[in-house]
Amino acid sequence: MPPQQPPSRRLLIFQEARHPQTAEVVYLPVNKLGLPICGDGPDLPSILELPLRILKAFTEIFNQPKYKGWAIVSAGPYHDTSEEGKYYAVVLEQTTSGQTTSGQHTESMGSMF
Repeated sequence: MPPQQPPSRRLLIFQEARHPQTAEVVYLPVNKLGLPICGDGPDLPSILELPLRILKAFTEIFNQPKYKGWAIVSAGPYHDTSEEGKYYAVVLEQTTSGQTTSGQHTESMGSMF
């Protein structure tokens, strides 16, 4: 049996911003497709260390159909000295091949790369 390949991982960066019409805090993806990473990726804390408002926002974001088959491995503040504002880094790991049990391809992040 051939050695099993490590799961695919991607790094996404989100910027905290205010919605112009509602003044509600939103998290905008800076790199929508994510950056592929090899190995363990950056050393980020557990997602449980994030404030509850961010956990709620990420729950809504990552429960969308395009993220089906992907799970959050870690997440935390991302410090960019060249840009103003608050940023958050999220490492996602592919948990499925983007296939349903019937074998039909699903519209997921895995099919976007």
